Amino acid sequence: MDIGNAKCPDCGKLMTPVTCECKSCDIRMDGNFSVSILSMLSPGDQALVIAFVRSYGSIKKIQKLLEVSYPTARARIAELIERLDSTMEVPVNMESEILGKLDRGDISFSEAMEEL
Repeated sequence: MDIGNAKCPDCGKLMTPVTCECKSCDIRMDGNFSVSILSMLSPGDQALVIAFVRSYGSIKKIQKLLEVSYPTARARIAELIERLDSTMEVPVNMESEILGKLDRGDISFSEAMEEL
């Protein structure tokens, strides 16, 4: 299972990983864990990021790799950038929730900054 894209089967929202476990020594950690923004991308988009980095950001090389025109390759990169940007945005209601936790003293300032 791709944990970066795990969605609730009931409401469809992204789920938060809460348990890490070592199968070797049976140690278990519980908490709210984050996943990298790259893991939230589809496997195809992840492959495009890897190809882009390995080609030193050359859209011409991406064009050849994908066997598409230059404008199409550029459009794919632009779409990928939009998806990355959207995964980095904090929803307004989440921001309010985090600030509420900070006001109540449930979390520290540094924890609030990390969540934001």
